[in-house]
Amino acid sequence: MADELTSRRYKTALVVTGGGSVRRNGELDAVLKALEAAGVRVVEFSGIEPNPRVTSVDRAAALCRAEGVDLVVAVGGGLTMDASKAICAAAGHDGPAWELVLDNSLVKDALPLMTVNTIAATGSEYDNSAVISNIETNEKLPLASDLLWPVVSFIDPAYTITVPARQTVAGYCDIMSHYLEQYFVKDISPVAEGLIEGILRTVIRNTPVVLENPADLNARSELLWASTLGCNGIDNTHFEAMAEHIEKHWFAPLEAFPVPFSRKDVVEVLKRSL
Repeated sequence: MADELTSRRYKTALVVTGGGSVRRNGELDAVLKALEAAGVRVVEFSGIEPNPRVTSVDRAAALCRAEGVDLVVAVGGGLTMDASKAICAAAGHDGPAWELVLDNSLVKDALPLMTVNTIAATGSEYDNSAVISNIETNEKLPLASDLLWPVVSFIDPAYTITVPARQTVAGYCDIMSHYLEQYFVKDISPVAEGLIEGILRTVIRNTPVVLENPADLNARSELLWASTLGCNGIDNTHFEAMAEHIEKHWFAPLEAFPVPFSRKDVVEVLKRSL
């Protein structure tokens, strides 16, 4: 990571984290050391919510402008990466971040984003979209732009070893939901069909392995690879397929005690598709 940072000559990075697990398990320290080794000044922004709120995005974007940030580094899972994408877009926008969510075409500029993924789940490390919540309007909507692709994503299976079993399973349900949604579209190609079937077999085969032995890096590598390919379009993504996924954000935006989105999503996709 230090080599990548040095080659790109960044000066100040906003490091975005969630609830604190990356600090407790040492992953954040490793990132901070890499930034220090590359001579990059660090500004930290922590506490991203399970459903990233636009208020947090606005505060982080203001911090970027005040501190002269020229790079955003997301350390965590999909929600941290989603928030970071919105921060990248909002930092260069003259107005509230929610304007960008309501009209994605307003994203005209964005800070570069690096991600350090800590869970196999959303595939946000290799796509250009995010989902952001607005408590005031009770909405949870997508933000997407070609300016929001990460410039680099660091995917180390060792960073996923400490993920609790329950969250591990929820992540793998999320992976499967992405592929199931695309598998059942009307115009899927035979090549994409075979690719999706192979990836689903990979998830089914390796999930029991990591639940029995969380330190199995080979199985975790396979699952991270499956996660990473889920939303980047390589498996023949159609809007009509992903609309099923986006629909879950619209219909259950801000539950007080949410069941992990991915588990509900898999059940609903199977009910509607089979």
